[in-house]
Amino acid sequence: MTRKHLLATAVIFTILIFLNINLAAQLRKARQDAIDAREMILKSEQYELQVMNITMYAPLSDDAVRGLDFSGDPSQTASGDEVIPGETAAAGANIPFGTKIYVEGFGWRTVNDRGRAIGPNDIDLAVATKEEALKFGKQQRLVILTAP
Repeated sequence: MTRKHLLATAVIFTILIFLNINLAAQLRKARQDAIDAREMILKSEQYELQVMNITMYAPLSDDAVRGLDFSGDPSQTASGDEVIPGETAAAGANIPFGTKIYVEGFGWRTVNDRGRAIGPNDIDLAVATKEEALKFGKQQRLVILTAP
């Protein structure tokens, strides 16, 4: 073999080695992608996604009105937990107490309160002031509910 043939053989051999290494890396990535996809499918069964009517309430606000903004003890939810603005959510009886929900634009909340005007497609978020609640009004937002 001439020197040109040896050099060409070495180049081809080197290219084949790199292609083999690249192919192995692609196979590992494809295998990991399949594992990740399977895990996402399993986890997706734990969540429900829907567009809901979102309002806010402020039972702890200085200008909160009994019977309108709250009933009973304004610092206690219907489940007996403490009202925590930024964490507490009220929902209809179709969503069990303790359900974690993610409200688009507001993050994770825990459903542990009810309200007489809250229907099955409504979420009421506890906030600090009545002004904030009134300014927000009623909006539709995407909500992620965890499976009970």
